[in-house]
Amino acid sequence: MDTTNDSIWYSGDWKQQNNPEVPYNGVKIIATANYSPITSPPSPQTLLSVDVEVIDYTLDPNGVSSTVHLFKTGDWYAIPIPKNIEVSPPEPNTDFTITSTDEAHVDQQLQLAVTTSGIYLQVQFRYGLNTNSEELGFIMKFDETYPEG
Repeated sequence: MDTTNDSIWYSGDWKQQNNPEVPYNGVKIIATANYSPITSPPSPQTLLSVDVEVIDYTLDPNGVSSTVHLFKTGDWYAIPIPKNIEVSPPEPNTDFTITSTDEAHVDQQLQLAVTTSGIYLQVQFRYGLNTNSEELGFIMKFDETYPEG
């Protein structure tokens, strides 16, 4: 990911050093805002999409990563369960513990929400052992046009 427009968020139970045993740590989210190309003559660069990498450290101290491309505001997106490629044939990685908050919100875990104060990444998911931890709310803001300076 391009680090120029990266924002990083950590779950409420994040620790700088992993626990010595399961559960190791929490969830880390890295979001990269993608803006329209620079034009000639120059015009404001507008937000096109946001690439979101969700890394779950609950059962793997190295983390299990899943990526979502959010390109439309107001729509909910699912965080796909990554494949475990260390087995043949590859199967869903059971070390990835992130799930929907409940049956009414299946596949509704990430959203680019437009509010009166801007565009935010909104999350609603559970994670951890027995998916006992829950994260809900707006976690990071994105500028509608590329910030100058």
